[in-house]
Amino acid sequence: MSDSAIKEYPEISEFGYIKDGKVYLKGYFEFKDRELGVVRESEEESMRYFVNRYEMVKKKLEDVKNSVKEAENKGSYLMKLIHMRTYLAQYNGLGDFVVLYNEINELEDEISAYIEKNREKNYEIKTALLEEANSLKGSTDWKNTAMKFKELKLKWIKTGSAHKEVDDRLTKDFNDALEYFFSRRKSFFTEQTRIMNERMMKYRKLLYQLEQINKQGSDPSQKETVKSLQRDWRNVGNIPKNKVRRMQMQFKKELDRYFNSIKYSAAIKDRPIVDIKKDFLKTVSEMLNLNGSKVNINEVKQIQDNWKKLGKQPNHQEDKELNLRFRIVCNELFETYFLEKSTKYFHPDIYRKSPEEQVNLRISVLNESIKKDEQELEEFQKKHAFVLAQGMRSSSNMNIFQQRNNYVNKLKTKGRILEKLEQELEH
Repeated sequence: MSDSAIKEYPEISEFGYIKDGKVYLKGYFEFKDRELGVVRESEEESMRYFVNRYEMVKKKLEDVKNSVKEAENKGSYLMKLIHMRTYLAQYNGLGDFVVLYNEINELEDEISAYIEKNREKNYEIKTALLEEANSLKGSTDWKNTAMKFKELKLKWIKTGSAHKEVDDRLTKDFNDALEYFFSRRKSFFTEQTRIMNERMMKYRKLLYQLEQINKQGSDPSQKETVKSLQRDWRNVGNIPKNKVRRMQMQFKKELDRYFNSIKYSAAIKDRPIVDIKKDFLKTVSEMLNLNGSKVNINEVKQIQDNWKKLGKQPNHQEDKELNLRFRIVCNELFETYFLEKSTKYFHPDIYRKSPEEQVNLRISVLNESIKKDEQELEEFQKKHAFVLAQGMRSSSNMNIFQQRNNYVNKLKTKGRILEKLEQELEH
C-alpha cells in the first residue's frame, strides 16, 4: 500500500489494509479480518470508496436515532435495530464499526427502558379496564352495558402489552368477563324470544276458540266460556304492542260480535220481524247524519249480519220496502265512510281547515271517484254490449247483469252523497 494512501486515510492502518491487490477490514469483537473488495484503478480510489460506504451506513444509523427520538411508539424500532446489527456484520465499508455497535446498544437500552416504562403504564391501564369489566359483567342493563363493553374492548385493543408474565393472564380474564356478560345477554334474549313466542301461541289459540264459538252461532249458553277466554286473554302476559295489536283488534271484534249477537237475540225474542227491521233501519238512518269519520263501520256490519239472520218474508210488501231502504242506507253509509278515508288520505290536514273548505275537498275527491266509476261502467258495458242489448238473462249471464247493477247502484249512491254535500255548501 502506498505512503500517499496511508497519509490521506490514516484510519486505514487502524481499521483496514490493502494486501495482494485487495481491501480488508480489520477484525473486531468476534469477527475476523474480512475482505471488502479488490483494488480498482488505484489504492486511493478503492480506499475512498469503502470509507464513503462506511459514512453512508453511519448516516443511516444517525437517521434511525433521530427517528426514535421523534417517534411516539419507540418500541417499534427495536426490531429495526436488531436487523441493523445483522446488517452491519456483513456490510462492506471501512471505518470504526465498534462505535456503530456501541450506538446501537445504547439505543436498544434506551428503547428497552422506554418499553419497560410503557409496559408498567399498560399494566395499570389494563388492570383498571379489567376491574371495570368485572364490575359490569353481572349487569342486566343489556343495551347500555353492551355499549360500555364495546368501549372497553376498543380501549383494550389500543393499549399495548403489559409485562410479558402477566399480559396473557390479564387478557384472558378480560375476555372471560366479556364472554360472561354477552353469554348471559344471549341467554336472556333467547328466553325472552321463547316466552314471546309462547304468549303469541296462547293469543292465537284464544282467538281461534272465540272465532269457533261465533261460527257456531254465538250460543248464549257459551257466555261463561267467552268470559273465561277474556280473562285468559288479559292474563297471557306482556308482549310488544306492535306484535299483537292486530290480534287484539280481531279479538275485540269477535267479542263485540258475540255479545252483540246474544244481546240481539234477547232483544228480538217474541217480537215481529218487521218491527225489528224498523228499529235497525232507524239506527242506520240516524248514522247518516254523522260525519263520515264518526261512523262506526263495524257496528253497521253487525247490524247487517243481524238483518240477514231475520231473513225475508215472502209476499210481504212492507218487508220488501224495508229491505230496499235498508240496503240503500247501508250503501250510503259505506260510501260516506270510504269517502272520508279517501279525502283524509289525499288531504291529511283536512281537519285543520274550515268547515266550508272540508266540504269542498270531499266534493273534489267524490267527483274524481264518480268520474272513475263512470269510465269503468262504460268500459264494462262496451265489453258486454251484446249480452246487455239482447237481455239474455240466462243463469250463465246473470252475473254480468248483476255487475252492471252494482256499478249503477254505486253511482246512484255517490250521486246522493254529492247532492247532500252541495246542499250543505248552500246553507
